[in-house]
Amino acid sequence: MILNFIFFHLNAIVLAIWVFFLIIVAIRFFKKSWVKNISLKKLAVIAVVLNITYGAFITWAQYYVWATGSAFSKSFINSPLPKEVPLSSVLEWTRSLFENKLGYFSYYVLGRFWLYIFILFAISFILYFLLKIWKKYRGGFRDDGPLLILILMLISGWPGILVFIPLGFIGSVLYLIISILMGRRVVEIEPVFIFVALIALVYGRLIIGLF
Repeated sequence: MILNFIFFHLNAIVLAIWVFFLIIVAIRFFKKSWVKNISLKKLAVIAVVLNITYGAFITWAQYYVWATGSAFSKSFINSPLPKEVPLSSVLEWTRSLFENKLGYFSYYVLGRFWLYIFILFAISFILYFLLKIWKKYRGGFRDDGPLLILILMLISGWPGILVFIPLGFIGSVLYLIISILMGRRVVEIEPVFIFVALIALVYGRLIIGLF
């Protein structure tokens, strides 16, 4: 069954999609004339949509697996959130939102899937605006540099972004120092972030697991 194949190979499929998308972004950066009709703004929108689409799909997949499983698993999509399940004092006001038929399911997918997508968006856009401010007052990036890095953060995903940010800035500083020592007067650090995005995308979880 096609669904079983997709579920079983979901991580590989998602990785292949993001790697393909990263290749398009890299082509847009290095060979702009090849894809001149694709702006970075369009790519940024696509990156956001892909993350939301992934969240929607795995939400549906979780519902499907529970709905077609045993009577026990079906109870997870037909039960409100038990009062015994703790919520932090900051989120206690949301408990009423989970006092319905899909209460437990909603709580589960929000905490298991969507929370990390929201965190990814928050970190990515906050850093994007900080880089825009830095570029305005201090320079150091191409005109589209901050937007490119935003796209790369969205590609890195969660938890890859936790690898992308420190590794990207460390790598760019080292690249800048080496380039200056080699006598280069004009240095672009954006290519470093493209390379780091690939590392974060493919090996992000493995690297974080080492710590």
